[in-house]
Amino acid sequence: MRGSKNSSELEKAVQAGIHGTPQLRPDERRRFLGFFRERVIQAVTFKQFLTDEGFKVMEEALSDPRGVELVIHQKARSRAMPLIAQARKEGLDFTIVSNPNLRGEVAVILVAKDAVDVPVLYSEKESQ
Repeated sequence: MRGSKNSSELEKAVQAGIHGTPQLRPDERRRFLGFFRERVIQAVTFKQFLTDEGFKVMEEALSDPRGVELVIHQKARSRAMPLIAQARKEGLDFTIVSNPNLRGEVAVILVAKDAVDVPVLYSEKESQ
């Protein structure tokens, strides 16, 4: 019995060496630009971000005191320039991500340092 435990530990170590450390909820992280949903204060899709209402939602979110970082998908960076300027004025960091493994339609998010209780994000509402 003890030998099987050691071999399973060895197996885990070998698998981690080959494939890297296993990640928690990788699909969720790919959907929210590399972050867990529980840390997202606000998010908009590409389609929503092209509308005035979607852009305004993100502008308003930047004043949330829980926010620590504005994360922008590379494809939305030119439209997001005014948000980047506002984030800098608010003292927030910003990151432009271009990971090809990202999935979904989320263009811009505002994240908190810790988990936040936001029941429905703008990006999760019916398409505008």
